[in-house]
Amino acid sequence: MLASSSSSATTNASTVTINDIWDSFKNKRTNTELYSENAVIMYVPTSVGVRGSTQIRKFFLNPQFSEKVNSVQEVVYNTVASGNRLIEEATWTIHFHTGECKWLVPQLDERYLMNATIKIPVTTSVVFDKTDNKIESVRYSWDQASVLKQLKVISDKVQWPVIGEQQIEALRSPQTVRLTGLNAEEVNVDHHQTQKDQQRNQFSPGRIFGPVDPKDQVRSPVRHAEPNAPPARNIFTYQPPTERPLVAPTNKLNSSFSFTHDDGSSTTNKLSSTLSNTNISQSKSMPAAGKATPKISRSIIG
Repeated sequence: MLASSSSSATTNASTVTINDIWDSFKNKRTNTELYSENAVIMYVPTSVGVRGSTQIRKFFLNPQFSEKVNSVQEVVYNTVASGNRLIEEATWTIHFHTGECKWLVPQLDERYLMNATIKIPVTTSVVFDKTDNKIESVRYSWDQASVLKQLKVISDKVQWPVIGEQQIEALRSPQTVRLTGLNAEEVNVDHHQTQKDQQRNQFSPGRIFGPVDPKDQVRSPVRHAEPNAPPARNIFTYQPPTERPLVAPTNKLNSSFSFTHDDGSSTTNKLSSTLSNTNISQSKSMPAAGKATPKISRSIIG
């Protein structure tokens, strides 16, 4: 009976592939039956990790791995399994609801993380036990400099050779990703395909704002000259007509007038003569200075 049960357990273990174990790990990482006794989980860029199946369960039960604290959306692009090893390439979109994420950015000030979102490509390397296909080690690798750049720890003003969110294009569209040569010139791997993609995105139907397909472009109205309209004038060569006199040249009333300029001398002369005449009359009526006024006596009786 013991031999029979042992052989059946070996058969069941052999039927479970490493892909099945890996899918179970994605669904429930706290299941201790997925790991060998000395299994290791490691986040390579930060050296954060844990060893042992029991400790792994406690590790993933930490609130920092909760979707309410740090939500992680994964998109897998490539998975290669051979023998007892598996390599997976994916992109992670991480949103920080709080100011703490020790497995990704330990000891970083919370002001960089509050409500921040980053996107990074992640490579996962997994080793399985050759006997029962249990997980022996899981290693996550990413570009930590890209994380710090997206969190504004590395300023955009600093000209460091660090690529931010654009790194995910290497997995999303490797045929059209923007490349830079050794001499800092841009390299177009498939220039014709890139132009076709740009044209398709540039004139997408239903767009309200943005460029318009030349076939749908509305032409600007053209104003044509009226048949009886005067000829157009050129403001640079236009000569105004001669001025017309406002008064008729013939003097029917035999009147004449002239404009003279009075400098004020006649008025001054008239004023001075008037003042002199006034002084003469006053001098005749008034007695001389220093002489006694003669007394005039009249008889009022007769």
